Amino acid sequence: MELFLKAIRSYTPVSVEDGLFFYSFFERRKYKKNTLLLKEGMIAEEVFFVLNGGLRQFFYDGNGTEKTCNFVFENEFLTDLESFSHKKKCTTNIIATEPTECLVVSCKDLVYCMSELPAVALLLNVIIENVATANIKRIQSLLSQSYEQQFEELIRNKPSILQRIPQRYIAQYLGIAPESLSRIRKKMLASSKS
Repeated sequence: MELFLKAIRSYTPVSVEDGLFFYSFFERRKYKKNTLLLKEGMIAEEVFFVLNGGLRQFFYDGNGTEKTCNFVFENEFLTDLESFSHKKKCTTNIIATEPTECLVVSCKDLVYCMSELPAVALLLNVIIENVATANIKRIQSLLSQSYEQQFEELIRNKPSILQRIPQRYIAQYLGIAPESLSRIRKKMLASSKS
């Protein structure tokens, strides 16, 4: 609970009372590695807050090729935001990349908490703003940075990713072949030694 309160306070000020009230609507769940938490075509009815472990969000393109679009680890929230917000079928999947423990809140409970606590409504707005900002930065990165720069930014923002996520998924996220990622890593390693 303390981790949760600390995490939500990193987004916006929340009193202990409000934080405890909000926390009471979350359910603690454990997922084994490779458990699918959300499947394309479902309606996203829940938001996941990672206590420990990691989640990967991915989709299939028009050719049926898997594409990774997001990774989240401890103290981060994840859902298919478009599906959750608009009650549309989701276009992404969410899978546990390792044994993972999450706090999970339903859409119904989240809406109730927002109506009862202005701090929760503000928190959700800040989280959505952060997601939107991250998406804009990701698009800018895709359009203006080399794969090397994108990879450097990824490991700067998520330092443990190389130890926790298989290289093929990192390559998918960057839009390159795993062999190309290997070359980038070797090149970076060589330049750091010189």
